Amino acid sequence: MSNIIKIVAVLRAKAGQETTVKQALLACVEGSRKEEGCTFYDLHIDRTDPQRFVFIEGWKDLAAIEHHKTTPHYLAMAKAVADLLEHREVLVLDELSL
Repeated sequence: MSNIIKIVAVLRAKAGQETTVKQALLACVEGSRKEEGCTFYDLHIDRTDPQRFVFIEGWKDLAAIEHHKTTPHYLAMAKAVADLLEHREVLVLDELSL
């Protein structure tokens, strides 16, 4: 079992806002990857739905996740997309082992 906490965040841009949302989300990636508690931070776009963006993230602990939410790059992203999203779902996951 991995001790890494994984986050899957699914964000759906409002119609016509895809490019703006994409730019705002991409602006958060580099800074997030440099955070001490981040093990991976990857942004994806759905091949069948260009309005849907998916972050898949790995964090060493909950404290790292909470710190991430206070960083300038995260706060800037959140502010930039606040009124441009139609839907947002964030899953915080622990891996199960067999």
